[in-house]
Amino acid sequence: MLIYDFDGSFEGLLTALYQSSIRKEKPDQILPRQGLEVNWLDQYVTIETDLAAAEKVVRSIRSRISEQAYEHILHVFQSERPERGFWIDRYVRLGFRLGAAVDDHLQEEIVRTVQYQSQRVSREVHRMTGLIRFIRSSSGIYYAKYEPDHNITMFLAPHFADRLADQSWIIHDIRRGIAALYNKKEWILTDSVPAALASWTDCDDAFEDIWRTYHRQIAITERTNPRLQKNLMPLRYWKHLTEFTVDQAQTEKGGEIKPYGFGFPRIHD
Repeated sequence: MLIYDFDGSFEGLLTALYQSSIRKEKPDQILPRQGLEVNWLDQYVTIETDLAAAEKVVRSIRSRISEQAYEHILHVFQSERPERGFWIDRYVRLGFRLGAAVDDHLQEEIVRTVQYQSQRVSREVHRMTGLIRFIRSSSGIYYAKYEPDHNITMFLAPHFADRLADQSWIIHDIRRGIAALYNKKEWILTDSVPAALASWTDCDDAFEDIWRTYHRQIAITERTNPRLQKNLMPLRYWKHLTEFTVDQAQTEKGGEIKPYGFGFPRIHD
C-alpha cells in the first residue's frame, strides 16, 4: 500500500495532490503525519508542504472543476475525518475528468461521500451561527467558547465579522485550542490561545441576566417540545449556552443538563 504522509495542514494535503500528479502515482491513503501508525509492509512517501504547489492546485480546482467543488473540498478537510485525504484525492481526480458536472454524477460513490461530509460540516456551521453565546468583559470584549464536532471556526468568523462589525470579539474552540480574533476591522485565526482563556469569567453578569430574562419571556410553556428541542439543539452544545444551567455533579453521573427557564423558545408540537 502506498501512503503519502503530510503535515496535517490544508496546504500540505494540496501539495500531496500536486506531487501525486507529478510522480504519476495514485496513493492508497493520504494521512497526517502526526499520530501516524507505521506498518512496515506499506510504502510511505513524506510530502513537504509547498505553498506555491498548493496554490496551483487551488487554481486548477476552481478553473477546471468549479468553485463549488473547492468549497466541498475545504469543508471535507475541516471535518477532520481520517479518510478525508483519500476522499479529496479521488474526488479531485474525478473532477478533473468530468469538470463542473462532477457533482451531478451521484452514481459515483466518491461524489456522494464528499457531498455528504461537506453537508455535515455546513449544517454545523449554520447551527452554530445561532448557538454561539458571547459574554461581555468589563473591557468591552465579547468572548464565546464552544466545542464543535468539526473544525469550523474559520467558517464562522466571516459571519460574525459581518453581524458584529462594531464590536471586538473572540470565538474560542476550546477542544482544538484555536480562536478567531476580531478587532472591529479584520479577523485572524490563531492557535496561540492561552489555556486560561477557556475558564475566563470576567463578564458582565447583567448582560447574561438580560438574555436569560428574554429567553424566559418568549418561551411558551404550553408549546414546549423537549424531543424537538434536543433535535434542533443537541445536548452536547448545551453547556456553553447562556440560557441553560449545568448541575456538574449530576452531569458527571449521567444526568441531563437542566434548562434555564422553559427551554428552546417557541418550539411547536
